[in-house]
Formats: sequence, structure tokens, C-alpha cells
Amino acid sequence: MGLRELKAARTRAQIVDTALDLFLDQGYDETTMEQIAAKAEVGTTTLYRYFPSKDLLILARIEQTMDLGGSLRERPSQEPLDVALGSAIRECLQGVGYEEERDTALRRMIDNSPVPRARLWDLGARYLDDLKKAIGERIHRPADDLQVLMTAHLAYAVLQVVDEAWRDADGDRDARARVIDDLLHRLSTLDLVLPAPPTGTDAAGRARPAPEVGG
Repeated sequence: MGLRELKAARTRAQIVDTALDLFLDQGYDETTMEQIAAKAEVGTTTLYRYFPSKDLLILARIEQTMDLGGSLRERPSQEPLDVALGSAIRECLQGVGYEEERDTALRRMIDNSPVPRARLWDLGARYLDDLKKAIGERIHRPADDLQVLMTAHLAYAVLQVVDEAWRDADGDRDARARVIDDLLHRLSTLDLVLPAPPTGTDAAGRARPAPEVGG
């Protein structure tokens, strides 16, 4: 990372930390972008360049864990897809800190605020679509291919399970990699059950005719 990128990352982190502190101290709706800029000691133009809207600030830490498609694209092209996805999940969670009381309060605030809650759903859909594209690019299939769709949805489900597992372990930074890798190993050994077609239907979902009885 170059000096300019490092400075931008520090400014971004400073803005997010300041905004989250203000949200917790005085409430999401009561906090203005002007207050955040002043407290973070940046100009309002700079603030809006990093975060065009306030809802993106309260979701910034959660969004860090969502870019699974971007992390997958950074994996070596010759790496098997399952290994690449596991490494991408690890990468998404590695840089995120965790403070149980603070993060719980912020999540409650998001759930009770219509605009951030709706934006979170939008972000989830956008990052899932991007993951489908990234998987499709990797295995040379269209993003709407059934294998691509199911792989993307399952990968996000695994990301959520792994995220919850290390948070249940108190979000210990030192133990994070171990917790993540342990759960990924355990998941790889599961005999997962997928829904099967109802008995008596063919591959197109049509009811099979009952066999003739007698002669």
C-alpha cells in the first residue's frame, strides 16, 4: 500500500470511529454529518467524498466483512474454488475488530433505524451479485448458472456462520484465525443435505405416471 492509500485508509478509519462514537453517545438520527466532520477534524467535502451518506458510516464496519467477491478475485487463479473461497472468507473477517458491548449496541441501532436497515439489505444484495460474477468468472460460467448461484449463496451462509463463531469466542484477535480455520475444516467434513425433488416427479418437476397394474 502506497503512502497516499495508507493516508486515505487512516482518514477513513478516523471518520468511522468518530461517527460510531457520536452515534452511540447521542443517537443515529440526532447526529449530523457536520458534527461528524467537525469531531473527526476533516472538512465536510472530505467526509462526503469518503461517505456520501450517513447510513454508510454506521454500516462501514459490517460492510468490511461483505466484499467476498473482491477477496475472491485477489486469490491465485490456479487455486481450487473451495480453497479460494475459504481464504476469501478468512480475509474478509481478519481485519475487523470486535467489541461485544459496542457492536451489539450499534447493531441494535441499525435494526431500529429504517434507512440503515434498508441500506444493509441493499448492500447484501449487491455484494452477493458481485460474488456470483466473481465465481462465474473463475469457473467460466454465467452468473445465473445454478452451480454459481448455489455456490455464492452457500459461501455467504458459511461467512455468516464463521463470523458468528469467532464473535462467540469473544472476538479474540489472536484466536480469530484459529477459530475461522477450525470451523472451515469442520464444515468441509459435513455431509450436507440439500433439498431433493418430491417422490414421484421427473427431472422437469412433472408428476410421473403411476405404473400400470395387471395386464
